[in-house]
Amino acid sequence: MAAQILTTREKSALCIQIHRPEKKNALTPEMYAALSDAIRSGDADDSVRAIIIHGIEGCFCSGNDLGNFRNGPSPDRVYPHNLYIDALRHAQKPIIAAVSGICLGIGTIMLFHCDFVYATSDTRFSLPFVNLGLSPEGGTSYILPHLIGYQRAAELILLGEQFNSQIAERIGLVNEIVPAETLLAKAFETTEKLSLKSPESIRATKALLKRGMEDAVTTAMARELDLFNERLAAPEATAAIARFFTKR
Repeated sequence: MAAQILTTREKSALCIQIHRPEKKNALTPEMYAALSDAIRSGDADDSVRAIIIHGIEGCFCSGNDLGNFRNGPSPDRVYPHNLYIDALRHAQKPIIAAVSGICLGIGTIMLFHCDFVYATSDTRFSLPFVNLGLSPEGGTSYILPHLIGYQRAAELILLGEQFNSQIAERIGLVNEIVPAETLLAKAFETTEKLSLKSPESIRATKALLKRGMEDAVTTAMARELDLFNERLAAPEATAAIARFFTKR
């Protein structure tokens, strides 16, 4: 497991921490693989009742490590971040995200596939596909319009501007805004509530809630992959990624 993905147990919760502070928790292929393995491991462990994903103080995730995209599209059309999203999507146990500070790109996308999302008031979200010359991925093109309506989704995706926790809560991306000092405590509290209920009932109910959009999200992700691959090879994306490293 990647050294930047740390797992701990807190009673019935499996806690997965993204811990790469020097890169603001930008995710590498190795980190995606470790996240996926940790989720599958927690899902298979009968003593785990919920999986909590969190970052470090002031930073949940700053998105993909763009160094992985400098060589253009993947020749086999396989991307570690899509494999990670699949692990999230197919987890049978509840996934709780405890989010604070920076939450950009894949950091925001993964929240669409979590069951509970708690965020601090200073969290900043974004979906910067267009800013990088790319197109939506991770099921975003289907999930977001159905969550908030086409026009609001177009505003967030086409402009690619950051939005705050208050907006995230209003559009239904965040369950509750909580103080930073009680963020993880809130996630543990929800885990304890879940642990008092039938695990089989939780599993069956989550499957029912997800089933209605499962096929649609799978189809959306396949279409997104086609366009993402195409856009990643485009001059605009190459230039945008190069500008990112020049600025840094």
